Amino acid sequence: MILCVAVMAIAMTSCSSLGMVGLIYDGDIQPVAVTSNALGQKVGTATCVSVLGIVAVGDGGINAAAKNGGITKISHVDRKTLSVLSLFTKYEYFVYGE
Repeated sequence: MILCVAVMAIAMTSCSSLGMVGLIYDGDIQPVAVTSNALGQKVGTATCVSVLGIVAVGDGGINAAAKNGGITKISHVDRKTLSVLSLFTKYEYFVYGE
């Protein structure tokens, strides 16, 4: 019972800001931001990874993704999430624009 409560507490720590969250597995794409700029042909990506909630590495920023895609006018941003038991979590940001 204590283990179940601990797992639920860990899983619920940031639910309010994440949108959909899968307790065992999470593999989804969600919108992050949109601007009034027209939909562009270019896509840039940036990734960050967390292991055990202890170590987190990577530059998952929108600026990094825009730079990687050669984008100066952002139209919108999406985030792809991959999480397994909250032991391994990967966020990949997709920036679209020109």
